[in-house]
Amino acid sequence: MTTKLIACRVMIDEIRCFLPPEVEAEVFEISQHIRPKLLKAALQAAIDRADGKHEFILLGYGLCSNSVVGLLAHKSTLVVPRIHDCIGIFLGSHAAYQQEMAREPAFFLTQGYIAGYVAENSGPLSDFERTAKRYGKQRAEKLIGDMMKPYKRLVYIRTPGALDLEADRAYSRDMAEHFTMKYEEREGTTELLHKMVNGTWDRDFIVASPGQELTLENFMN
Repeated sequence: MTTKLIACRVMIDEIRCFLPPEVEAEVFEISQHIRPKLLKAALQAAIDRADGKHEFILLGYGLCSNSVVGLLAHKSTLVVPRIHDCIGIFLGSHAAYQQEMAREPAFFLTQGYIAGYVAENSGPLSDFERTAKRYGKQRAEKLIGDMMKPYKRLVYIRTPGALDLEADRAYSRDMAEHFTMKYEEREGTTELLHKMVNGTWDRDFIVASPGQELTLENFMN
């Protein structure tokens, strides 16, 4: 009985802390979320490569702009957290994420997001700097600044075992100051990731049998 993990870079650092050595992992960059259709195609291709070679294929993703809707394995069982956004994974539930956003719109960062943004030279700060260099600061304020305006808070989620907490805080505070957001921290959790890797697939997970396509309704139940 073998398992393959296909995960976003956002959560791979947290997962690797307890990922069994026999579980093979394939990681996708955060920037692929920009084009959900292309991300879906890439995920399906990864599933196709693993299909039948492993009994279980774990998806380290949420609904993620419907990127996982329509994914299908013909010979393996697909397992994915029943959650809309990966931030909900680190807050413990989609309900916790909704509560945070209902209180006041927030932009969330985690260890994985920051590591990915730095490695990929992506994220709002890098996008602003790149746009300002190419088109000028005024244009960058219009494009990137306006995109960030709805967020009133920047919330850094401290996940268990974060490798460089002070560096993460410095990056988060810098972004908060740059885009005029209040800085806050929340204690995070990796419980859902533990459950996914350990095979504790309860109500928090969609377990799609071979031939069963992932649907939007799966995430609404």
